[in-house]
Amino acid sequence: MSSLVLSDVAYAFPDHTPLFTGLDLTVGPGLTALIGRNGAGKSTLLRLAAAELRPSAGSITVDGVPARPPAVAYLPQLLADAPAGHTLADELGVGARLAALERIEAGEGDDDDFTAIGDDWAVAERTVALLAELGLPTELSRPTGALSGGERTLAALAGRILGQPRVLLLDEPTNNLDRRARARLFDALDRFTAGGERVALVVSHDLELLERVDTTVELRAGRCRVFGGAYRHYREVVDAEQAAALQALTGARNDLRAEKRDKAEGAEKASRRAAQGRRVQAAGGMPKILMDARRKSAQESAGRLRTVHQQGVDRARERLSEADDAVRHDELLRIPMPDPGLPTGRIVLDAVDPVAGRIHLAGPARVRLAGPNGSGKTTLLRRLFGEGVAGRGGRSGGSGAGRGASEAGDHDEAVHVPWALLPQDLRVEHPEWSVVDAIRAVRPEASAEEAHAHAARFLFTGDAGFRRLADLSGGERLRAALAARLFARPVPQLLVLDEPTNNLDLDGVQVLADALSQWRGALLLVSHDDGFCDRVGVDDVITLD
Repeated sequence: MSSLVLSDVAYAFPDHTPLFTGLDLTVGPGLTALIGRNGAGKSTLLRLAAAELRPSAGSITVDGVPARPPAVAYLPQLLADAPAGHTLADELGVGARLAALERIEAGEGDDDDFTAIGDDWAVAERTVALLAELGLPTELSRPTGALSGGERTLAALAGRILGQPRVLLLDEPTNNLDRRARARLFDALDRFTAGGERVALVVSHDLELLERVDTTVELRAGRCRVFGGAYRHYREVVDAEQAAALQALTGARNDLRAEKRDKAEGAEKASRRAAQGRRVQAAGGMPKILMDARRKSAQESAGRLRTVHQQGVDRARERLSEADDAVRHDELLRIPMPDPGLPTGRIVLDAVDPVAGRIHLAGPARVRLAGPNGSGKTTLLRRLFGEGVAGRGGRSGGSGAGRGASEAGDHDEAVHVPWALLPQDLRVEHPEWSVVDAIRAVRPEASAEEAHAHAARFLFTGDAGFRRLADLSGGERLRAALAARLFARPVPQLLVLDEPTNNLDLDGVQVLADALSQWRGALLLVSHDDGFCDRVGVDDVITLD
C-alpha cells in the first residue's frame, strides 16, 4: 500500500511571507479530499507534493522515497495552452511510445525505440480503452485544439493515469465538466483507487465528488486536520464545534459583562463608605486617631476588593479571547452587494443569436445558460459581449448582441445599461498591483479610503487589501475581480458570470451564492453547478444542445 507523507514541511512565498511551518500530513490509499478556504495553500501543497515547488524545510515522500514523477502525477487546475500541432496522443504523453511502437512493428526500430517502450507493449490498447471509458475520441491524431475544455481536462487525466503513478494529485478536476463528464471522472477515480493500493488526493469544491471520498483533510491556518469519512461527516463535526464555540463565546461575553458590573458596583460601594466616613469626621463624632485607622482599613479593604474585581475582569477577558479564537469567523462573513438601481421591466439584454435564438432579459431577471461541454456557452458570451469585461450595452447588451437585435427587426430606441462580465479564465494583466490598486483603477477619482472600504466589503480587510494580485488564489482573484467590477459608477445593472464557482472553495461558493441571491440587478449565469444555481435562485434556463 502506498502513502504520501509530508513531514515538518515549511514553505514561504517569494516575498518571504510564510505559508507553512512544521506542516505534517499522511495520506493513505484511497480517495482523499483536501479542503480549505481560498488562500489556505491547497494548490501550493499539491505542487509541493508533485515536486513542482521545493519546501524550505521538511520532507515529502512516497513509500519512503522523495516524492517525484513518475511515482506522483499532478493535474493542475489550469492547463497550459497547447502548442501548435499538439495532438491527443501528445496530450496523453504517449506520442513518443506509439511512434516507437510503429517503427518497431515496421521493422525499423532501434535500441532507443525499445527503451522507450520498455515493458509497455500494450500502450496503444490501454490508451484507447481508457479514452473510451472516459467518453473521449479515440483518434489519437486528433488536434488538441479540437477538444472542448471538459474533454481536454479528461484527456489530461487519462494521460496521468496512463503513467501508472502511485499517487495522483488533482486540483479542481470537475471544473468545466458537465454532468456526464463528471460521472466518467468519478468512475475513473474509483478504478484508480480500487484495490486499496494507490493514493488519490483531490482539491475540490464539488459536493458530489466530496461525498465520494474516503477521507477529508482540512487545511486551515497552516495545519492539516484529518477527518474520517466524506464531506458530510466533516461538516457535522465542524458545525457542532462551531455551535459550541458560539455558545461559549456568548457565555464568555456575559461573564465579562457581569465581572465589569461587579467591579463597578464594588467601586460605587467603596465610594459611598468613604463619603460616609468623611461626613462622620466632619461632624466630630469620632476621635481623629480612630477615624484615621478606620479610613486606612477601609482603603486597604477597597484596594483588595478592586484587585479581586480586576482579576475577575482579566480572567473573563482571557476566557472571551479563547472563546473568540475557537469561533470560525470566516464562516460568518457575507458580501454586501451594491444596489444597481435597476427598474422593474427595464430591458438589459435583447438579442437574437443564430444558435441560442432569442435572449431577452428585463429587470432583475436571473437566467442560467446551460448545456453540455462543447455546446458553445462561452462562445455565445463572446458573441454577445465581445472580448471586453465591462461596458454599456443597448437592448443588445453588447456589440455582438447588437447585431442580433438588429436582425430581429427591433428598431425601438435602445435603453443603454452598464454591464460587467467575469470570464471563466480570469487573466491577471497587472500581477504587481494590489487588490486596492485593481479597484482604484476602475474609478481613479475615488479616494484611497473609499477603495479600502470597498475592498473590505469583499472580505479583503486590513492588510489583505495590499496583497498582490499575483499572490492571490483563484477564488480570491474572482472576488477581487467582482469587487473591481462593482466599484464602477454607474454600478453595472447586468452581471455576466461564466463558471464563477470553478476556483472557489466551499465557503466561497456559499458566500457568492448568498451575495448573488441578494443582487438586485440582472444576472446571466453559466454554471454546471446545480446546487449553486439553486442557492442563487434562477428564474429561467436557456439550454444549448
